[in-house]
Amino acid sequence: MKLRSKYCLVLLVLVFFGLNGVLMASTTEKAKTELGKALLGKDVKALLDMPAYKDGLDLYVNPKTDKRLDDRGIDLKDLAKFLKDKGVGVERDGWITITDVKVDSDRIEVHLGGGGEGSGASKNAAKKGAGLLRAGGSRINFRYGRDLTDADIRLDAFMPLLARVLDTGRIRDNMEVYGLAPELQEAIRAKQVVEGMTYQMVLMSVGEPDQKKVEDTTDDSLKETWFFLRDGHRWVVRFINGKVVKVQIF
Repeated sequence: MKLRSKYCLVLLVLVFFGLNGVLMASTTEKAKTELGKALLGKDVKALLDMPAYKDGLDLYVNPKTDKRLDDRGIDLKDLAKFLKDKGVGVERDGWITITDVKVDSDRIEVHLGGGGEGSGASKNAAKKGAGLLRAGGSRINFRYGRDLTDADIRLDAFMPLLARVLDTGRIRDNMEVYGLAPELQEAIRAKQVVEGMTYQMVLMSVGEPDQKKVEDTTDDSLKETWFFLRDGHRWVVRFINGKVVKVQIF
């Protein structure tokens, strides 16, 4: 009986630690939802061609584990084969919308422009020639090689992985906007310039100026004027010490 009790105790310990490991390694629905809200509908620019097929592009988070992978975690030989066989679903330097985000036990799928489900892309690729652009977009499979946790799918943790293959500048700008006062958020979304904005806020709102002028001052203040031509009007935006103090539209 004592021997049997010991076996039961060992079994309970193994079950406990096994379940505890699963719980520690799992992702919550709340974390998945937050990641989806942050990325869905956002525009990104592809830094390489991606195949027009639902298998998409595989990106291994820890590329040092396989000599076939480049620094980004991509098997370029495998990618070239898929582009030839399936065609191009997302072109390099092209802006595309994130249309779905799926979190599995050991990977995150980011669908671009439809996720590579495009009509007959894979069947017709060989007939129409390698590298032909097709409808339906593509997808990126971020493969971790282990169970994911909530920490893995936090936006600040996932953004550097996205940046391996996508220009995420517009997402970063949007993240910065959320931390601002409501009136400044509204102005940026409306592509307006208002008093109190910083250089970065003006850039997020209306982009680079056509001309900049730094004024001579008799004190320690920094005075600068930016000039814009927008929709047939001349915008004059004056800064003091990095903040907008006056906006004139002619």
